[in-house]
Amino acid sequence: MNKSEKIISDARKGNFLADLPDLLEIATRKGGARGPVWEAAAAAVQILFWTGEFAQAADLTQDLIERDGPLGGELCDQSTPFRPALLAGQLYADEPAAPRLAACAERIPDGRYMRRDFEWLSQELPRQGVEPLLPCHSDWGGAVRPLDGVIGAGLVDRNYHELDRKQRRLVWEALSETNDFTRAHQLLTDTGEEPEQYSICLWMAGWYATRGEVEHGEQMLLAAHSRWWPFAKWDAIPDAPVLQPTLRLVVTDKVRDHYLTRPIGPEAQAAE
Repeated sequence: MNKSEKIISDARKGNFLADLPDLLEIATRKGGARGPVWEAAAAAVQILFWTGEFAQAADLTQDLIERDGPLGGELCDQSTPFRPALLAGQLYADEPAAPRLAACAERIPDGRYMRRDFEWLSQELPRQGVEPLLPCHSDWGGAVRPLDGVIGAGLVDRNYHELDRKQRRLVWEALSETNDFTRAHQLLTDTGEEPEQYSICLWMAGWYATRGEVEHGEQMLLAAHSRWWPFAKWDAIPDAPVLQPTLRLVVTDKVRDHYLTRPIGPEAQAAE
């Protein structure tokens, strides 16, 4: 692991706030290897989301891309969390995203993923708005969709207690896929068993948020914490709970403290 990855790993032990200054120091370096710089910036941006510093996260993202984008390194193949940093800057810090997306895209060589993504976003943003373009958006409060053709549909009406672990996961996935929160809530109530999948915990938390059931939403976000796993070494902390406006309704002080101070992912597993 490089220095940034070591700091990020330490942050995932519950030291996010303590390690943020070191990550910001590396993220703003102008010399040296660039891989650790963008990795530190990515992790810092995620932590800044949780501390509510959305303007700083957007500024850090734009400064990084303006400086390192023309170099054509690994940064140019990334998306999250830099994409949501610019989007969230509009939603929570009154910093229009489309001009920043377009300006950042100009700093990235033709053909690279980040440039294509940012160009598409700057054009799509006026049509969709910010919220659907942020991570883990769901049709909270929307209609139930048919089960026809959905994987796991044939298991939904089976006795849940007679299903094995894989089948139970498929039941939750089918309910989420069809947006059938009523049945999902009843299943949780009847069994006391929360879904194993991080994304489905977020889906349920959002539904509870739309119903004003903060305590239940809080419970699902706390459950989601133990189910999250980083998809890359720089991935420090899940950010959807504080990016999605609906989920933010159930990000209580208890949830925020839990995410910022408790071990998570592989570091939590190692601590068990």
